[in-house]
Amino acid sequence: MSKRICGVCGYEYDPAAGDPDNGIAPGTAFEDLPASWTCPVCGASRDEFEAGEEQPAAPAGGKDMAMYQCQTGNCGYIYRPEKGDRKGKIPAGTAFADLPDDWRCPVCGASKKMFQKLG
Repeated sequence: MSKRICGVCGYEYDPAAGDPDNGIAPGTAFEDLPASWTCPVCGASRDEFEAGEEQPAAPAGGKDMAMYQCQTGNCGYIYRPEKGDRKGKIPAGTAFADLPDDWRCPVCGASKKMFQKLG
């Protein structure tokens, strides 16, 4: 069972974890998800998901490679530097601080200042 990644927001569906908040038990393969299942972060359909690829994280080189979470409403999108932002054409390995000033949350459109560092 392989992971799948939402092409809209970057959410990663892990079959080992399932999606218990939406009634999907751990161990459920992506192919076995109901046709009506949508991304729990942005609501994208199953057709928007791509096969997950294991990408090594880019060397940090002393940069802060922490994750940041959008704090607007119920969005909750998490920017993960090791994955970048496909929708915004931000390559994997890009630290949050290195995102362009006009970068926006790919889910709700919030600005960078609406994000909070995790951990």
